[in-house]
Amino acid sequence: MEQFCEYIETKVCELSEKEKNLAETYRQDDAVFVKIEKNVYDICKTVFGVFKNTKPEESFYEEYLKKLDEFEKAWSDSAEKAKRFSDLKKTAAEEAKLSALENIRKKFIEYRGE
Repeated sequence: MEQFCEYIETKVCELSEKEKNLAETYRQDDAVFVKIEKNVYDICKTVFGVFKNTKPEESFYEEYLKKLDEFEKAWSDSAEKAKRFSDLKKTAAEEAKLSALENIRKKFIEYRGE
C-alpha cells in the first residue's frame, strides 16, 4: 500500500499548491473548493494510517472501504438536503467531497494488489 500513501501525499501537495495559487490570484471561491478537496484527502490519509495500525491485516481492506462508504453516505445525504433547500454553495461543497472520495476509492482499489 506504499503507492497509495504516496498518491495521497502527492495529491495533498498538489492541492495545497493549487489552493495557494488560486488565493494569490484573487480566486478565493475556487480556492475554497480546492481546500475542501484537499481536506478529504487528508481525512482519508489519517483514517488509512489509523486503520493500518489498528485493524487486523485480513480485514483492513474491507474495513477501510466500509469507512469510505460511510463518508460517501454522509456527504451524499448532505448534498441531497442542500439541493432540497436550494443551497448551491453547500451542494457544490458536498459534490467536491464526493468527487475527491471517488478518486481516492479508485486509487485504493487499484493499489490494493501491490
